Amino acid sequence: MERRENLDEFLLQYFEGIYLKKPLFYNTSIAIRFEMGGDVDAPEKRVKQVKQRAIKLFNALHKPNDEIYFVLFIDKWDNESISDIENIVSKVFSNYISKIDFRNVIKQEQEFRYKDLDDIDDIVTIRYCADVKYQQLKLEELVEAIANRTLGLEPTVDGDIYLLNKTSKTIFHLYDDRGLDILAENKEILKSIYEKYNDWILDFDRERIEEIFGK
Repeated sequence: MERRENLDEFLLQYFEGIYLKKPLFYNTSIAIRFEMGGDVDAPEKRVKQVKQRAIKLFNALHKPNDEIYFVLFIDKWDNESISDIENIVSKVFSNYISKIDFRNVIKQEQEFRYKDLDDIDDIVTIRYCADVKYQQLKLEELVEAIANRTLGLEPTVDGDIYLLNKTSKTIFHLYDDRGLDILAENKEILKSIYEKYNDWILDFDRERIEEIFGK
């Protein structure tokens, strides 16, 4: 049986071993940061705009047969029960991925991702990774739950979620209702969405993004 590439090997081969943590846009050389909620203040309308933009951008990058890493990071205090954490995690996977067997999800404990030098070692990060197909993702529900997190709306989702397309070599990270980072192995992969959805680019980072694409 042919050995399958794992997540760390994928990141090392196509993204120079990038560490999956916010702000992802600033940790790589080929990326676009999109504004999602924009100037919409009403929470429900803001979520609606986030969903519309995120789904269009996702569908512009992904095809029905694409293979995807669904990656979830959860931070855990030492005194928290791992069973309590995994009850939360299993709900995330079952709520946003169809036909998923949690026993096949790969778990890896690591140092707290946002650790400062003065932090004490009482928080760890646990990374959960599943191989899924495009068709398995419940994308609308997932996007809505991420957008709801900072707006006081339900349903919401715990943890930090990244979607890595193994087929097209891209990374899709909606971090909350404010913005979305999209990375690619090379800029040609992103050129079409850079042109088509240019008005959605976050103006704060527009100069850097235009330098990437040679405008």
